[in-house]
Amino acid sequence: MTVITAAIKDGKVCISADTQLNFGSLKVHAKYVNDRKKLFPVQDSVIGMTGWSATSQILEHLIETEPKLFNLKTRWQIFETLLAIQDKLKNEYFIETNEDSDQPVESNQLDGLIINSSGIFQFGSYREVHQYEQFWALGSGRRFALGAMHALYESGATAQQIAETGVHAAAEFDDGCNLPCHSIVLDMEKNTGNE
Repeated sequence: MTVITAAIKDGKVCISADTQLNFGSLKVHAKYVNDRKKLFPVQDSVIGMTGWSATSQILEHLIETEPKLFNLKTRWQIFETLLAIQDKLKNEYFIETNEDSDQPVESNQLDGLIINSSGIFQFGSYREVHQYEQFWALGSGRRFALGAMHALYESGATAQQIAETGVHAAAEFDDGCNLPCHSIVLDMEKNTGNE
């Protein structure tokens, strides 16, 4: 399990993640595992992944081997990117595309947050994409993270402090999350309305 947070403030956008890995009821603290990375830079964006470690490794492999697949500047470009990689996930990486019999579309088993100079975006396993103002969180500790970021947002805190506070709150109260926290900060575009 994981928590990924992101915040926009004063011309900066930050994404943060915890570093704990979980295998069922077994939790693995960051000091025991080398490949604890959950944030993946690609071109001018950063993707934070939640969910199965196998799907994170697949996405990381695609980022490293085919970075031009990832056009992540707007909601629709992210949606089109998810459509473009769906066949690869299914046919080259053998992703199981069925989650339950009542689902409306095939699953790509990928959930995450993206930050770039355009803002914060969330994508889900059915390729839905949403853009957020101010802050957002995803993963097992998201409710704690959202509450902490909401309480801090109107203060003098920076985007990085807000995002990291969300991760710290999730690590404190959710057993699927733990510190240390990893963060990446980018500059926002001018005149995006998110400053």
